[in-house]
Amino acid sequence: MDPSSKLNIVYSLFTPNVATIAGAFTNAYITLVILFDYFQTKIMSASNKVLVALSLSNVYVSLILSVNSIISFFWPQMYAEPYVKGYILALLIFGIASCAWTTTCLCVFYFVKIINFSSRLLTSFKMRINILVPWLILFSEVVSLGCSFLTLLPYANSLEPSSNTTLFYSVNSTSGVSGIYTGFMKVTFVAVCVPLLIIFVTTFSTIGSLYLHSRRMESTGTTNSVTPHRSAVCMIAWLLLLYTVIFVVLFSYFLHPISPPSFGYWMSYNLIYVFTLVQSVVLIQGNPKLKEAFARYFNGFCSMKKAT
Repeated sequence: MDPSSKLNIVYSLFTPNVATIAGAFTNAYITLVILFDYFQTKIMSASNKVLVALSLSNVYVSLILSVNSIISFFWPQMYAEPYVKGYILALLIFGIASCAWTTTCLCVFYFVKIINFSSRLLTSFKMRINILVPWLILFSEVVSLGCSFLTLLPYANSLEPSSNTTLFYSVNSTSGVSGIYTGFMKVTFVAVCVPLLIIFVTTFSTIGSLYLHSRRMESTGTTNSVTPHRSAVCMIAWLLLLYTVIFVVLFSYFLHPISPPSFGYWMSYNLIYVFTLVQSVVLIQGNPKLKEAFARYFNGFCSMKKAT
C-alpha cells in the first residue's frame, strides 16, 4: 500500500470514526449521569432537560457522520448515487439543526435566568421558563425535522421531467447531485445561521449583564452571587465559538470545495467530525455536577488500573 493510500485511510476513515465514536460515548455519558441523578432524586432541572436533549442529538449526529464516512469510503459508487447522498444529507441536516436549535434553547434559558428584566412581559416569561423548556425543545425538533424534509426537495425536483422551481430551490432535472448539494447548503444556512444569531445575541447580552452586575457588587462591597452563573456563561461562550467555527468550516467546505489531497481539505473534513466530541467536553466543563462525576469516575478508573 502506497503512503498516499495510507494517509487516505487515516484521514478519511480512521480519524473521523474515532472522533465520532468518542463523541457518541461522551454525550451518552452526559445523558446517563443526568438520568441516573433523576432516578435517584425524581427531579430534573430545566437546564438538565436541555442538556439531555442536546446530548442525544450529538449522539445521533455522531452515528450519522460515522455511517457517512464508512459508506463513502467502502462503497463510493453507491454513495455517488443522488438518492443515497440525498437521504444521508437529510438525516445529517436533521442532526445538525437539532444540535443548533437545542443549543439555542440552552442559551436562551441562561439568558432569561441570569438577566433581570424590567419589562413585565419578560419577567412573566422568566417566571415560566422552567415550564416552557420542554416546549422549546419540542419546537427545536419540529423545526429540525422541517429542515430535513426541505433538504430532500432538490432530489424530488430532480426526478421531475422538467425543471422545477420552489421557494428554496431551482433545480434542473439533469443535475440531481448538484441540486442536492445546493439545497443542502441553503437549508443548512437557515438551520445553522438563525440559531447562531440567537446564540450570539443572548450570549453577549448575558455576558454584559453578568459583568455589570459583578461590578455593582464590587462597588458596594457586597459578596455574592455571580460565581454560580460564571460557569454557565463560560459554557455558552465556548458553544458560540464552537458553532461559529463549524459554521465557517461547513460553508467553506461546500461553497469553495478544496481538492481532497490538500491539507485544508482534510482539516475541514475532520473538524466537522470532531464537532460532537468538542461540544460534549464544553458541556461537561460547564456543568459542575457533570465535571464532578467525570472526575470521580476517572479517579476510580485510575485507582483500579493501579490496583491491577
